[in-house]
Amino acid sequence: MDKLDNYIITILKKSVTPRKLPFLHTILVGRRTGQAVQDAHLFQMQHLFGLVPNLKALLLEKRLSALVQTGVISVTNNGYIIEGNQDATFEIDYPLFQGFAFQRQAFDFFAHLRLAVQVISNKHHEKNYYLPVIRDKKIQLFIKNWLPKQDQATLADRLFAEIFEWFKELEVARPEFIVERFSGGELMGHTTEQIATKYERQKWDVYFEVLHEIHRVLTSIKHSSDKWPLLRSLVPEELTGLTTSAMQTFNLWKNGADLETIERIRNLKTSTIQDHFVEIRATNKEAFVPYLPDESLIKTINQKDWRLLREIKAAFPDLDYYQIRLAVVSRGGAE
Repeated sequence: MDKLDNYIITILKKSVTPRKLPFLHTILVGRRTGQAVQDAHLFQMQHLFGLVPNLKALLLEKRLSALVQTGVISVTNNGYIIEGNQDATFEIDYPLFQGFAFQRQAFDFFAHLRLAVQVISNKHHEKNYYLPVIRDKKIQLFIKNWLPKQDQATLADRLFAEIFEWFKELEVARPEFIVERFSGGELMGHTTEQIATKYERQKWDVYFEVLHEIHRVLTSIKHSSDKWPLLRSLVPEELTGLTTSAMQTFNLWKNGADLETIERIRNLKTSTIQDHFVEIRATNKEAFVPYLPDESLIKTINQKDWRLLREIKAAFPDLDYYQIRLAVVSRGGAE
């Protein structure tokens, strides 16, 4: 088994109840459906949410079938379940993932960094014509707008110094896995597969190792915003992880529209608008949203592990299910 298998097993183990392939795929790739957002927090696996956004459903199905064949999991009419007391070391190996919080931020930050390194390096080498290592137009536009705001005379040295300090201060175990992704001059960054082959490691070991280090530095930047100003400037805004529809709802809310007005303007069901606010609160634990329960009540609810929302409803009958979901998703990630 590799780290992807271990990730899948960990999600199944934390899910408690049997889970079918569509749900598992939704959690692993980070599709922010109302059910997935809610359950990821209810079963305290939000920090593991969406770590493999490009995972194909067919590959997941093959992985699950292989795990069934080896007896690690079994499949029932209700879905896949863990067989016996299987060891799931994923959280031990990678204790600082913040999947839901950094879901889109992490991938965009690393794309910004890789393109920035290439542009700055090629400028230093006076190389004016080259294919950008990142083809995404949004990433390219970000760097195009970011570059003129920097002191060009010191930019290369400062970026190198911050990356070096990142590796040193956070004691990055395999910095070469990150450095090998960088391009510049005559050098072209390697793919994850190429790095794995070069260092005789499994592909998913390298993938999760790099992603975990990105989450670690994002956590450090978030808590100490002045430590690495250049790296911080490459981090996209927190709410970029929201779905487009949730962002539209949030913008209306910020401009003074109440929940009922938003429903009317957007011509959406109450439940859909509520899903948006649950997603917003899950993405930003400090966000104030309509009908949010008192913080002390949220804390009380999240002091206990629950398996079903109706269990919380029975214990807190004055809350409706929307408020209960808001309380559940207000839970932080792995500490």
